[in-house]
Amino acid sequence: MINNFYFKIPKQIRLLILFIIVVFFVLFIYFLLRFFVVEPKTIPENFLMARQEASIIASEIVAISNESINNLNEIAQLDKEKKYTEALLLTSQELERNRQAREKAIKLSIQLEIMAKNLSQISPASASQLALQAISSETGLISRLITYNDYLTQLLEVLREKFLGKDTGDKIPELIAKINDEARAINDLNQKFNDVMKEFDAK
Repeated sequence: MINNFYFKIPKQIRLLILFIIVVFFVLFIYFLLRFFVVEPKTIPENFLMARQEASIIASEIVAISNESINNLNEIAQLDKEKKYTEALLLTSQELERNRQAREKAIKLSIQLEIMAKNLSQISPASASQLALQAISSETGLISRLITYNDYLTQLLEVLREKFLGKDTGDKIPELIAKINDEARAINDLNQKFNDVMKEFDAK
């Protein structure tokens, strides 16, 4: 009876019904794959190599800034004792150390650029988004390093003026506090990069 009813339907209508069934079937398969089948993870080799290099360089920058904290405390103590010659010498050493950090920051920016250029080739999209967050953290690290250097230069100038007997007020403790804040921010941003990349690896 059903067969008789089917064949009574005009051929064009039958083809339309068949077409609709096929479309629904295809859509069903698509949504099944889209929501229940995990998209394979794809990471370009260039991204992986740049990420590894960036991680090493950033760790070196963090180590340099952490080493500076003890010296900054010593500079503050020398300032209180009016030992400006020793304070100037130590600050000059810190500027040289910071110059090395800036050179590493340039190398870091090159690796971050390589990572950024490969973002579009990373899948799934959620992994690409995490990679972007990680890159943003290390970009922020470079920005804080520039600010760190600016405060350190200001500190040297203030100490020079004190050495020459000029009244500069009590700027030393404030500048050292700001430098320490930037050092902590550099460390925190690098930690964020590492945490996000761990999440990236787990995707």
